Amino acid sequence: MMSNLIMSWSKCSIEIGKTGANDAMAAALTDVGTIKDKSTTLESAEGEKLEAKASGGVLVAQEESEGTITLTTRIIEPDFAFLASLLGAEHDAAKKELKVSTLIVPDSYSVKLTPKNIGGTGIKIRKAHVTYKEGHSEEEGMYGDLTFTIMACADGELYTKFKKEAPVSE
Repeated sequence: MMSNLIMSWSKCSIEIGKTGANDAMAAALTDVGTIKDKSTTLESAEGEKLEAKASGGVLVAQEESEGTITLTTRIIEPDFAFLASLLGAEHDAAKKELKVSTLIVPDSYSVKLTPKNIGGTGIKIRKAHVTYKEGHSEEEGMYGDLTFTIMACADGELYTKFKKEAPVSE
């Protein structure tokens, strides 16, 4: 018997918050905003491979390090309040202005990606380094590319996968 597969990320939401003490998942999460269609990916890169060979090219030892894992997404017209909190920028809501001094994100963030479909696989990342790149184009307007490079927590965890469940009715 063949079962139907769930398209996990056909539409998803991403929430982030500053990682807590001792690599704890952030206590409060904020939605990153409107995500561009088909822009969210989770990818892993190969780590380094070290090999020791004896004379004649005979392999006698091999070691492989963990590669990097990144979650990337594109946000359409990022909210100024969100950018201010992420980048430490000055936001004047009354003037509808954002004074940006750097695009470097100084803190580690927790990330939760929730799929649209019930039964889809989501991901919770307790600790990630965040890179923000801003862009503008005629086709997309202002956009921001977020890249979350997953960092191992003190207990060794990289991330946790979860299945989206149906809301509990009362």
